[in-house]
Amino acid sequence: MEVIKVGTIVYPKDSNYLDLLFQEIKSIKNIAVLLNGNMRTPKIEALHRLIDWLNARKVYGTTDGEHKKIYKLSLDNSWIGSNPWFSGFIESDGNFYCEFKLNSEKIATLVKGYMRVSQKQSYKATTTISKKNSNLYIMEKIREFLDVKNVTEIQRNKSNYIELAYEVRTTKKLSCDILINYLTNFPLFSSKHLDFLDWSEIHNIRKSKIYKSLDGSSKLISLKNNMNTKRTQFNWDSLNRFYCKNVIKVSND
Repeated sequence: MEVIKVGTIVYPKDSNYLDLLFQEIKSIKNIAVLLNGNMRTPKIEALHRLIDWLNARKVYGTTDGEHKKIYKLSLDNSWIGSNPWFSGFIESDGNFYCEFKLNSEKIATLVKGYMRVSQKQSYKATTTISKKNSNLYIMEKIREFLDVKNVTEIQRNKSNYIELAYEVRTTKKLSCDILINYLTNFPLFSSKHLDFLDWSEIHNIRKSKIYKSLDGSSKLISLKNNMNTKRTQFNWDSLNRFYCKNVIKVSND
C-alpha cells in the first residue's frame, strides 16, 4: 500500500488471512504501469487486457506531468538473476524444505535441503498447450538460472480435480548456493524470508557436515521444527529494507 499509495486491507470473517484490495482507478493504473515490461509469463495477456481497458477510458500513464497512452510492452526476457522478479515468484509459488533421518544415536543422516517452485503447465485451461499458453518456457529459464538438471512434470491435487504442473527443485548444493546469493541480493519480504534464513542455515550445516555431531543434529531439528507452518515467532525488520521504496515511482494523479 505504501508503494501504490492507496489500497484497502480486508479481514475476511472466520479466516486466518488478509486480503489486500486495490479498487481505486489510480491504484489500478499504478499497478499496470509498474508491471508493464516486467512480466515473464503468459499472464502478460491479462495485463495487456487491463491496459486496453485503461486506455479505452483514457486513464493514461503519467510522464513528466503529461497524460500519455500506456503502451503495452513485451515479456521481460532478461537474465533471471538481474532483477527481483524471481523473488516475487518464490513468494507466491515457492517453498523451502529440509529432510533427514535420525539414527539410533539421534544423529541426522541423509540430510536434504531444497527449494521447490511449481507452476501449472498452462496459463489457461485449454485442450492444447501452445507456446503462448505454456509455462514451460519460464520454468526452463528458472531451471537454467539455478543450474538444475530438469524441469519435472508433476500432478497437484486440487479440491475437485488434478492439475498438471511443472516443478524445479534445488536439490544439489551449487543450486542452493546460487539461490542463496540471489535472495541475499533480492530478499523475500513475507514470512518466507524467515524460512529462507533458517533454510540457509540448514544448508550451511549440511555443507559443513556439522549435523554429524549431536549438537549439530539438535540445531537441525530445531530449525526444521520452526519453519513454514510450524513457525510461531515472526520478525518483520526486513521490511525496513523494502527495495521498492527506492526503485519504484508511481503516479499520484
